[in-house]
Amino acid sequence: MHALLILALITLSASTPSQVRYDGYEVLRIVPRSEDQMQWMEHFEETFVSKLDFWRMSHSVNQPLDVMVPPRYQTELRELLESRGIGFSVHIEDVQKLIEESMKSSAGVRAVSGFDYNTYHTYEELMQWVTNFVSEYSNIAEEIVVTRSVEGRDIKAIKLGRKSSGKPGAFMQGGIHAREWISPATMVNVAKKLAESYGSDPDVTAMLDSFDWYIVPCLNVDGYSYSWTNDRMWRKNRQVTSKRRCMGVDLNRNYDYQWGGRGASSNECDETYHGPSPMSEPELSGLTTWLLGLKAAGQPFHMHMDVHAYGQYWLYPWGYSALVPLPPEAGDMDTVARKATSSLANLYGTSYLVGGSAKAMYAASGASEDWGFGTLGAKYTYVVELRDEGRYGFLLPEFQIQPTAEETFEAIKELGRSLVAEYGL
Repeated sequence: MHALLILALITLSASTPSQVRYDGYEVLRIVPRSEDQMQWMEHFEETFVSKLDFWRMSHSVNQPLDVMVPPRYQTELRELLESRGIGFSVHIEDVQKLIEESMKSSAGVRAVSGFDYNTYHTYEELMQWVTNFVSEYSNIAEEIVVTRSVEGRDIKAIKLGRKSSGKPGAFMQGGIHAREWISPATMVNVAKKLAESYGSDPDVTAMLDSFDWYIVPCLNVDGYSYSWTNDRMWRKNRQVTSKRRCMGVDLNRNYDYQWGGRGASSNECDETYHGPSPMSEPELSGLTTWLLGLKAAGQPFHMHMDVHAYGQYWLYPWGYSALVPLPPEAGDMDTVARKATSSLANLYGTSYLVGGSAKAMYAASGASEDWGFGTLGAKYTYVVELRDEGRYGFLLPEFQIQPTAEETFEAIKELGRSLVAEYGL
């Protein structure tokens, strides 16, 4: 590895300006075509996980890796890849330009109207939407303040369902990673579609009559707010660490199920930093205490879904290792997931890869899907990576919010049909 590149990359993460810009930053897609290249790529990832922003990881031959590279190091990195005979392409030419293009319509619409389901919204707007939404659908909706974040922001959930006791629960959350804006936008739209379809769509009516549906539109509220005000590409929460220049914990490595293993880092500067201890973060400790409290009070959970971006995956446990056998329930999880993604594809032709999380994508210990299945006990536990496959990555344009939400809603309806058939009252 070139010494100059190593030195330059070490300085890259040394400070974060108040308004981070990505002028001229590009996203390279790198694809290993042999086991030798794959082994070198794994070394490359491990060496620079704290220095470069890996948008998408690769752990098998022909699986693409996406990495954001600042202008100063692009030539040298290209030369390095070429010297190894590893193919690559420029997937995004200018990250800052894409950020600005994605924000234009939001600013314009927000200035002249109220809440718009076709645009991205700030934390404050999302929380106000929760209150307004519950008021509009008060016959089936309830607002819950689940917990508070590191910086003291409310984390809210919506409870949707016919108001009666004795029903099991189904849980969905978005926004665990701050920069994945399409996730909260999709959760908001799915909640709206469920509520407005109740009483007219037989499938949705059965879903809400048989289950309490809990939806947390945005879990990582501090990180999400920071991605609006300071750094659009921020991922973690805003916890202060022992290295004050390296803020934040990856909430999706902080769960207390198989914490601290593969795919998580003990380095505070890494994007996958797992925190000082399992459940160290108030966002997660508060959320999981609430869910387990509902379970202890007599409400079993049969579905747990964590919605991310990007890549178009529909995954189930285990996430902590690809070397352990899949759980006995994996066959049922796979069958239902394939039905869901088939319904999703029927709308716009969007294709999702279905499989065990660590086997189909990469290992991530201390993650939501393993906790949802292994601790909460939800048989149908999924992590979903929404659109797209990398053309825009985390910067999905607003014109894709509605098609993403519409097709995801069709998948959730299919999941609901399966849940009602197996557990419905």
